Amino acid sequence: MKRSIVLFVLLSAFVVGVCMVNAACGASLSRTESDDVLDGIQKKIELAMNNCFVQNTAAPLDSLFTKLNKLEDGNGMVPYWKAYITYYKSVFYLKLGKKEDSGKVIKEASAILNDIGNKTSETYALLALVQSFSIQFASGMEAGRISAGIRENAGKALELDSTNVRGWYVLGSNDYYTPASFGGGKKVEYYLKKATSSPDKNTDDSSLPTWGREYAYALLIQYYMQNDRTDEANIKGNWTNNLSFFWNHCAFNCLKGRNLQKKVSTFVFSSRSNFLNR
Repeated sequence: MKRSIVLFVLLSAFVVGVCMVNAACGASLSRTESDDVLDGIQKKIELAMNNCFVQNTAAPLDSLFTKLNKLEDGNGMVPYWKAYITYYKSVFYLKLGKKEDSGKVIKEASAILNDIGNKTSETYALLALVQSFSIQFASGMEAGRISAGIRENAGKALELDSTNVRGWYVLGSNDYYTPASFGGGKKVEYYLKKATSSPDKNTDDSSLPTWGREYAYALLIQYYMQNDRTDEANIKGNWTNNLSFFWNHCAFNCLKGRNLQKKVSTFVFSSRSNFLNR
């Protein structure tokens, strides 16, 4: 489905941009095998994803997956990150136009998460994210089942932790990309504002996930622009707080329609100028 493709082009663009400017990522991957693989694992995965595009192969992600495979899991984070890597591998294949491979790999990511016995809030949030990507490979009743699963698992994530940024983000993106005829678009702003305002408890532990907030800001800006709420997007600080993300990674290129791209492009330049001149 278009909604999933557009959304995850945005996500993969963010990954590439972040890792190109984050030299620390390169240092973390050059450590010896004896170092803790889980230390800064999200940045390592993002760098590996960037290298996949540079090298035109999924080998960098596969290498990290192999390292994780050698670890004993004590708190559920090893399978979590294996699933996260597999999810990015699916995104990579889709970007290369290998839809069949992408569809096969995203099922593997879902299977890894479903096999986790005691799921945490983070496990449910990632499962919902994986399902939201996989829905483009489904149709009919299967697509309906997956759609219900996205809401259910994101809901479970928030039942366990009402401040989970990633749970709120997935709910917001799912509502955004669900057609109005199917009940979508009613709570986009509410969900995404919860994602951007909720405190992230994981920032002090580099083995835990922190993705989601930047995606939520970008999607919220896109939502405002599509609904002719440019001033509100700027006044509420959603742009200025995340200027580098939206500017450096050119998220507006993923927006649908030339008129919307033109509006966002104008907004990008004016907001960047206003912000830098403060």
